[in-house]
Amino acid sequence: VLRNKGVYESVKYIQQENFWIGPSSIDLIHLGAKFSPCIRKDSQVERLIQRERDRERSSGCCVQNDNSGCIQTLPQDCSETLATFIKWPSTNAPAMGQGEKRTSGAVCHQDPRTCEEPASNPPHVWPDDITKWPICTYETKTNHTGFAHMDCQIKGRPCCIGTKGSCEITTREYCEFMHGYFHEEATLCSQVHCLDEVCGLLPFLNPEVPDQFYRLWLSLFLHAGVSSPSVIHCLVSVTFQMTVLRDLEKLAGWHRISIIFILSGITGNLASAIFLPYRAEVGPAGSQFGLLACLFVELFQSWQVLEKPWKAFLNLFGIVLFLFICGLLPWIDNIAHLFGFLSGLLLSFAFLPYITFGTVDKYRKRAMIIVSLLVFVGLFASLVVWLYVYPVNWRWIEYLTCLPFTSKFCEKYELEQVLH
Repeated sequence: VLRNKGVYESVKYIQQENFWIGPSSIDLIHLGAKFSPCIRKDSQVERLIQRERDRERSSGCCVQNDNSGCIQTLPQDCSETLATFIKWPSTNAPAMGQGEKRTSGAVCHQDPRTCEEPASNPPHVWPDDITKWPICTYETKTNHTGFAHMDCQIKGRPCCIGTKGSCEITTREYCEFMHGYFHEEATLCSQVHCLDEVCGLLPFLNPEVPDQFYRLWLSLFLHAGVSSPSVIHCLVSVTFQMTVLRDLEKLAGWHRISIIFILSGITGNLASAIFLPYRAEVGPAGSQFGLLACLFVELFQSWQVLEKPWKAFLNLFGIVLFLFICGLLPWIDNIAHLFGFLSGLLLSFAFLPYITFGTVDKYRKRAMIIVSLLVFVGLFASLVVWLYVYPVNWRWIEYLTCLPFTSKFCEKYELEQVLH
């Protein structure tokens, strides 16, 4: 494809695999998947964006000597023989006022001397830092400005690439090949908010501060596939709901089960957002394991009336153990399973109906309800604090959701907690 230097280059685009043969991670994030950088400010993503802005601050306009075009770039990326690198204040820099020259810039196809809207006039003079410049929506009508960085044909504009808010100035052809978002209206990456665009759904109240906390429950009702071969994920959920969920609703009522379903799913997503922040996940994995926990609680509550309670326990334990082992594969979110099961266990003790065998048993089970609710509130509050206030980085917990049977078994699935 055509790249920044005006020549065609061989490039490759690596797309993360979807085990359910459905949409890519970018599409799932846009639809509402659990994805931590869209839920709260992520320090690693912020550092990545800040590094890009620091590089942009030292950039200038690289104008080809054969008049084939120009592009915003760093000095080392501009040919000394085939192009001219325009960098202020050494090249025809505009004045800031009081005789001071601008030191940041120049910017291809944007100059405070030629922009009429918004105009750079006192008291609203554009700052010297180009990363704080606004988008110029109306330029002076003229065929020749006398400034090389304005009269050239611009070849590249900001393109948002990937899911981490990364941006680079490149050609439209390369941007489309990389499945990015091309910004024809802007000249600098600092003028666009890539993360807001990647996340989609409702725009952030502050473009710099992600606030889509509703993904924690919205993702419960999404599945990783829409096309005919990828309905497998949805069929698994429907089968579970028509068997286990239906029987539980008959047993305890839809209102109790719905509370357990939603809260255990949100708790599972909270934990997954903390420990797998850069993995886009959809589906009610945590909710389903929360309902499996209901079966255990129902067994414990009825232990005295069953003829062979240990047999029933071992049957349930074998099923859950098998599902947890399946969760060691990289396509399944075992973190959501684990915390969904734990929260479902606590909520089931609190909300499921129970029978008592004497006065002591009655008060014991009432005390269990209070203790279970308190422990659940403590667990939920701790997860919220870890997500928003004190993010934790426990590298070992990655092995719960993908066991590296080989050195490269898990590397393609964005399971790490550290951006590279």
